[in-house]
This record gives sequence, structure tokens and C-alpha cells, in this order.
Amino acid sequence: MHPDLFQDLLKDWHLINGRTLPWVDEKNPYKIWLSEIILQQTRVNQGLPYYVRFIHSFPDIFALANASESEVFKNWEGLGYYSRARNLHWTSKYIVASCDGVFPNTYDEIIKLKGIGPYTAAAIASFAFSLPYAVLDGNVHRVISRIFGIKTDISTPKGRKEIQEIADKLIDRQEPGKFNQAIMDFGASVCLPVSPFCGKCVFADSCKAFLTDSQKEYPFKKQKPPLRNRYFQLFLIQSGDKICLTHRKEKDIWRGLYIFPYIETADEKWQVPEVGLKLCGLVIDKKDIREMEQRDKQLLTHQRIYLNYHLIALSDLPAAIPDKNHFMVPIDKMKSFAFPKFLHLFMNKNNHIFEYK
Repeated sequence: MHPDLFQDLLKDWHLINGRTLPWVDEKNPYKIWLSEIILQQTRVNQGLPYYVRFIHSFPDIFALANASESEVFKNWEGLGYYSRARNLHWTSKYIVASCDGVFPNTYDEIIKLKGIGPYTAAAIASFAFSLPYAVLDGNVHRVISRIFGIKTDISTPKGRKEIQEIADKLIDRQEPGKFNQAIMDFGASVCLPVSPFCGKCVFADSCKAFLTDSQKEYPFKKQKPPLRNRYFQLFLIQSGDKICLTHRKEKDIWRGLYIFPYIETADEKWQVPEVGLKLCGLVIDKKDIREMEQRDKQLLTHQRIYLNYHLIALSDLPAAIPDKNHFMVPIDKMKSFAFPKFLHLFMNKNNHIFEYK
């Protein structure tokens, strides 16, 4: 299909069917960058309230740079993949310190920023600065691979390059931002992963996938390796009006967030040893540990996390927890800490323990 025809069909469709979102037609690179980072691995309807929250809390890059990591994480709480928030904060500080708060305006400079890859750099370059860089998100991969019948594995460099070359030929160099927004909207609205609306597709007459009834085969990806299972036992150590927390600093899941003291076990069938449990520098008697009924599961990109909870009510804790990595927090102060989404939901469900809403 000739690029001019592709652009005309897409433009006509988008004029009537384009999505209305707060960052559409936005030219402020800070807001575009923020929206793109939030939407990495996040659906639009889930990311939208976070975008609104961030703009309210940090209206410009200076406000974000001057915020504490705890403030940033609290605004990100529940969105997952917290490395995005960490990179967002780091990059804001860098731009303020090294660029006087002025966002870089070339693709080559943008892609050097921490947390920004080819897709995000292309999005910022095209939306904010009208530079002709084609975006390649999941929607665009699907649209192009179906229409042009690309059977190369898109998870490989060869597959990504093949899609990129086609997208670079198709892009409207006069209005690259509008083209990129239109093709993403088209993928999100018509060319769906499951049950696409082929009867409403303006490219149906030329779409190789539709003409061969093979839509389900695109985009082609090799089967992913099985997920790794991990099992965590979390302990609610409560003494009076205080709860014990630990701050996750390891380069692992939940990094930078607060959780209850825990141990990772080989499988879910774990029982408290007869001799009790050494935790947080404390030796806790088995009779003081009560297993709770609730079980949780968290599905991540490469891992499946199983979570069991145990309640420990102690009346005589020392003034300071022996293990410096754990500390007691007044229950009425827990709202100020950033927790993983599963733990935030757990506390809401068990607010008779936490008085936490």
C-alpha cells in the first residue's frame, strides 16, 4: 500500500473516531513524557487517573525534581513496575540540574535519558517537537504486521527492524504526531488483539491478515518461557497501636516500597517451625503466630507471586527492633507510606486491624 493512501485512510478515520485523552494534542514535553512513562505496560483507563494525580501533585518538571522519592512513590502507589517512577524522578532531577529544566528537543538527546527507550523517545519527539519518528507500541506492531502480513517474530531485533522500516515509510512527515496518535488509536479501537472489528476497518481491502482470515496469527511471537513461581510468608507484627514494616531496597520486586516483614519459602506449603521463628532480630514463639485465611497472588511479567499472611500480636516489644532494617510504625501514620498494590488492598480489606481506609 502506498504511504499516501495509508495516511489518507488513517487520517479520515481518525477525524471521526480519535480518542479524547488529556495528553492528545499536548505540546508540553514534560506532560507528554509523563503520560508515556505511565502508559508503559499500563492500560489507558488504568493510567489516566495517575496522570491526573501526577500533574496535580507535580505540575512541572521542577516540582517533580524537588519532590522526595517517598512522595513520588506514594503518587505512583498501585500502578506497579516502580522502576518507572524511580527513573522518572531521576530524570527530572537530571534535566533540572543539567539542562536548566528545559526538556531535550532532539531524538538523540531524548533517548539518552534514563527510562526512555526508542518508543518513548519517538513519541516525545513527534508529539512535542513534530519530528518524523514513528512510534512502535503494541497497537502499531499489530496493525502493521496484520496489514502487511509480517511473519517475523516481533520480539526479535529482525522483527522489530522490519516493522520499524515499514512504519518509517508510512509516517506523515508533515504531521508525525497526529499520524502516530492516529495509528495507536486505530490499534486500540479497531485492530484489537482479540475479535478485531474487521468489518469497520478502512484497510480491510488491503489487509493480508483479513484476506487470509489469519488475524489471530499476528503479530507473530514465539511462545514465552514459563513464569517463575515465588512464595512469600508475610508477618503482621503488631504491638499496641504499632505495626512493623520493612523498606525494600534490593534490586528485586517491590524495590523502594514498604511491606511487612517476610520470608521467602520454597513452596506454599510452609508451616511455622516448632521452635518458633527468628524474625526482625526477634525470637517469636510459635503460639504467638496465627495464620490468616486470606491468600493473594500477584502476576508479574516473568513471575507469579503467592502471598500468605500471618498475624503476630506482641505485648512487650523492645523500644527499638533489633534488626535495623525493620521498624515500628504507628497505625495512624501508615497512609504516608507507599505499599505494593496487593498490600494496599489487603489493608483496606482488613481495616479492623489497621483502621486504614
